[in-house]
Amino acid sequence: MKLNLTLLLGLFITFSSVFAQNLHLDEIDHYVTLVEKNNRGIGNLTIYQHGKELYNRDFGQAALKQPSYGREAKYHIGSITKTYTAVLIFQLIEQKRLSLEDRLARFFPEMPGADEITIRQMLEHTSGLGDYVIRDGDPDWLLEKVTEQDILKEIKRQGLVNPPGTKEEYSNSAYYLLGMIAEKIHNKNYGFLVQEYISKPYGLKNTASLISKPEKVGNSYEYTANSWQEKKDFYFPNTKGAGDIVATTEDMLRFINALFEYRILTKESIAVMKPVIEKKEYFGRGLMQIPLNKHRFYGHGGDTRGTHSVLGYNEEDGVSIALVINGERYPRNQFILGILSLMYEVPFELPNFTEYKATPEQLSTYSGTYSSPQFPLKVTISQSEGILYAQGTGQPAFPLDATAQHKFSMEEAGLKLEFKPESNSMILQQGGSEFELNKEQPSN
Repeated sequence: MKLNLTLLLGLFITFSSVFAQNLHLDEIDHYVTLVEKNNRGIGNLTIYQHGKELYNRDFGQAALKQPSYGREAKYHIGSITKTYTAVLIFQLIEQKRLSLEDRLARFFPEMPGADEITIRQMLEHTSGLGDYVIRDGDPDWLLEKVTEQDILKEIKRQGLVNPPGTKEEYSNSAYYLLGMIAEKIHNKNYGFLVQEYISKPYGLKNTASLISKPEKVGNSYEYTANSWQEKKDFYFPNTKGAGDIVATTEDMLRFINALFEYRILTKESIAVMKPVIEKKEYFGRGLMQIPLNKHRFYGHGGDTRGTHSVLGYNEEDGVSIALVINGERYPRNQFILGILSLMYEVPFELPNFTEYKATPEQLSTYSGTYSSPQFPLKVTISQSEGILYAQGTGQPAFPLDATAQHKFSMEEAGLKLEFKPESNSMILQQGGSEFELNKEQPSN
């Protein structure tokens, strides 16, 4: 799944055009060790080349209170689920039970734009349908079980955010409906379809929809109060077809290798699934692009409330990579950037995780509420048990890491704060933007 409204992997980076046969796995392993030793992440990284495993490592598991499931640990893969849903749809297309030009009205005539929206547009995020995961600005409404009727009602209520076929606009609603379309044609539930048409025939013993209630599923975690705590995540049956699959990283790579070896679908279908680079497409029809100059991976990324993943395959050299982070303090995008930089011999500065120890007296000078006419939220700074917390208006508080005197960050959000006690102000940096917020003085 995807909680923010932009796609998760904007890795438009310039890489060397010369593929290095030496994938520098020793340097990658050192990098993963650096993240693990500094307690910055929990998850698994697996790398294949030409369908053979070259690297597989769990990291950070020792920091958890519960035992690790090891190589059998299934992770929430979030929106990578959409590639599996697209495969189910293309299987039906190859069987001539469905067409890319079929209209949504064939299955859901009551939906907005149903007479215009095609299966093709739903697959490529140009349907104009919204994102049912966010209801009236609330990203939490799917944390508890809701009915299928409630979800369909919300999709209908949101209407169209764009005219069909006019703009790429990421849509969880479209993929939820695609999952239901596959169910309607087969007259079977989504969990059965994943098992019967993907997992079972291709030996993916550790891949399943959560509707099937699989075992050995890893939880999502967040770092708070100096320890990893389980993080409440979606009630995943609410996200079938769009974000409800769990898998091991090995199974993820077996899946994408089988896909690009044309064992699941024909070469012609894979060509349609991939984005057309000449048209500057980003999402494709179930396979998004992760461009690296002359290198290009095809796959998908995924986010849940606490787990962040990426799956990609490079047709040029047969390298495929699966990274799942179910406890993130070092951003997933930065993590994968480092791995690929090391792999393709691109200069990359390893992160410096040295923490600055601020005293309680120092922390108390930062406490207060900060605001600016140029920034949409007020930010309240507080401390508890030697930890500094930030809280935006209407949002939960989150802990900050001290990096230097007066400087703090939350790396997974790309947020940096620098306090100016002498002027009762704070510099906030995020997403390439910088704002100066002033501390509000208490009213008498």
